[in-house]
Amino acid sequence: MAPDGRGRREVPGRVDGVQRVPHHFKELAHKDDATFPLLVEADDERAKARQTRISEASPAIPPFVYWFTVVALAATVGAFAFGLPRNRGPSHLTLLCVPAALFTGSLLLISDIDNPFVGRIRITADAMRQTADDVAEDFATDHPTSTLPCDAGGKRTTT
Repeated sequence: MAPDGRGRREVPGRVDGVQRVPHHFKELAHKDDATFPLLVEADDERAKARQTRISEASPAIPPFVYWFTVVALAATVGAFAFGLPRNRGPSHLTLLCVPAALFTGSLLLISDIDNPFVGRIRITADAMRQTADDVAEDFATDHPTSTLPCDAGGKRTTT
């Protein structure tokens, strides 16, 4: 990133219109335009929604805590197994294996739920894809002679 002459750094590949947005906001603020507070409020709501999505997508349990519980589970099951009598019957082994399986399953379930985009219980991109298809279909219906300003990868196609 190279400085732009005002001490800020330009982000390579940014669309020119995006770079001019702060300039337009400043112009609106100095003109006492009524739309400026609406734009600021909409931008604040968008930023809060984005922050919520980021926090929901991030695991809430730190890896250190998760692995500490795994080690604690192993130590607990090991200590319980060490305390079994020498003459172990099937009921003793059942009493060891069932809680071990339940505790292990609960840790795996917590880990799976804590990471919403990976694992057996996951959020897929199907709903987002369906929404994008609906928006594209609505645009094509409302503006049959126009084309989208970008390709499927998000790169600008029109000037």
